[in-house]
Amino acid sequence: MKVIIACLNSKYIHASLAPWCLLSGVRAYSVAPVEARVMEATINSDISNFAEQIINEKPDIVSFSSYIWNIEKTLELCEFIKQKINCTIILGGPEVSYRAKNVLENYSFVDFVLSGEGEKSFPLFIDTYINKENFNKVRGLSYRENENIISIPEEECTGTPPSPYNEEFFDNLKGRISYIEASRGCPYRCAFCLSGRCSPLRFFDIEQVRNDILKLSQSGTKTIKFVDRTFNAKADRTNEILEFILSNYGSKIPEGTCFHFEIAGDILKDSTMEILSKAPKGVFQLEIGMQSFNEETLKAINRKTDTQKLIENIKKLISFGNMHIHIDLIAGLTGEGIESFERSFDIGYSLKANMLQMGFLKLLYGAQMRENSEKYPCEFNENPPYEVTSTPWLSNDEIQALKKCEDALERMYNSGRFLFTLDYLLTECDFTPFKIFMAFGNEIDGNKMSLSDYAVHIYYYFKEYVDPERLRETLICDLLSSSSALQIPELFKIKNDPLYKKVKKHFTQDKTKLNKIAILYKTEKVFVVNQWSQKDFNGRYVSNFYNLSDIVQLL
Repeated sequence: MKVIIACLNSKYIHASLAPWCLLSGVRAYSVAPVEARVMEATINSDISNFAEQIINEKPDIVSFSSYIWNIEKTLELCEFIKQKINCTIILGGPEVSYRAKNVLENYSFVDFVLSGEGEKSFPLFIDTYINKENFNKVRGLSYRENENIISIPEEECTGTPPSPYNEEFFDNLKGRISYIEASRGCPYRCAFCLSGRCSPLRFFDIEQVRNDILKLSQSGTKTIKFVDRTFNAKADRTNEILEFILSNYGSKIPEGTCFHFEIAGDILKDSTMEILSKAPKGVFQLEIGMQSFNEETLKAINRKTDTQKLIENIKKLISFGNMHIHIDLIAGLTGEGIESFERSFDIGYSLKANMLQMGFLKLLYGAQMRENSEKYPCEFNENPPYEVTSTPWLSNDEIQALKKCEDALERMYNSGRFLFTLDYLLTECDFTPFKIFMAFGNEIDGNKMSLSDYAVHIYYYFKEYVDPERLRETLICDLLSSSSALQIPELFKIKNDPLYKKVKKHFTQDKTKLNKIAILYKTEKVFVVNQWSQKDFNGRYVSNFYNLSDIVQLL
């Protein structure tokens, strides 16, 4: 029996964990003679080409892991395969687990849907299939029987699944971002999310977690992401893993390896903070889901958050200066209109995290917000990723405006490319952070352009509100800090200045450094960027300001 375990990743750089978890389950629990292997591609791959690769393997069973980002391409792939060969197709994953009947009713080329965790149920399905036994013993399985669709309830999973990291996994990893689990489930029951519904929170065997950390660290990957939904749900456990990483960093864990965690910021313990504060720069990066700072909204979506403690803890984490901090908000939540979202946005921006992500509510199959439309009334797109289009509190026009705001936020702030300029604008004009991105996002309207052209647009739009010369100089500083190859727009240049040539010569006498120089006449400073230095957490080269008068005396 030949089994292909397939998955379409969102990007090549991401090495999905799900198919390898299934493979480890098959090898650990299947008693029938099975030849199983993992095959991966991306949603941007040539689907027909990937289908032919699978077909050439002549599989008896093909499984696919399904998510909102790949379900449409996955179904297209399944149909293509089914037209070419006689094989059994089974889908699993969060995108089909809560609508198994819907999938089987609408897609005749899908034979089975397996809901929930698959490390034990998938090999049991294979054994049952081979032995031609009754499928009703496979927990979580949905299938057609005559004219009916049978769905067997899931079984609550316990214990630690077998490690997914085998020789084939590392052969395929090739330095890509890798993922690891130390737990499954979530202590929260957020109405928009599936993590708290999937299974009760349980922690994996700590020795296996330690071994997996070392295996991944020594594989050549540079970024290891923990997929635990609330990594700090249990402080002692969190501290144990963090301390293990730090105690092995620079020896068994190569320097330059980065570990990413999703945490709940308001429940961080002082003991965890102490460990994080001592970490070498770049070892850890944290993603902190805020969703909103509107207490009523958080209550409505079943999210218990101490917002004041959250703010204090984020500020403290950022003050350490040794970690990339990513925070996020969700637009479209219950009870949050445009004014409330603006307040949440401005609070989030004031924290000065390295990234402030604006997400848009998605109505996922299985989420309370999709299943209880009376309690959570909203319009949403019926196609993946099921984004909200309007709510009683947020109109479609306002959501479209927020989309433009998000575009400006990504290009100006999250890219790290216009931080000097943003600080200047917020100091010198009456705009709040939210209003800056809303206004300029509307001005650009999503149009694509080069970084230089984008800077010119910023200049023309905001020069009416501030000193144009100061604005020109902050934009030059940002451009020099952001790119080593970028040409400064002609509009920003002061040509044939003999002083510039002397200052540049002064700062480039050391041939081991590649310095970019700008004279800021308005502030009487010299701006120097070392573009051979490593970039900071915002993706910017190290820069310094010098008094112009001091430099002139040295010339």
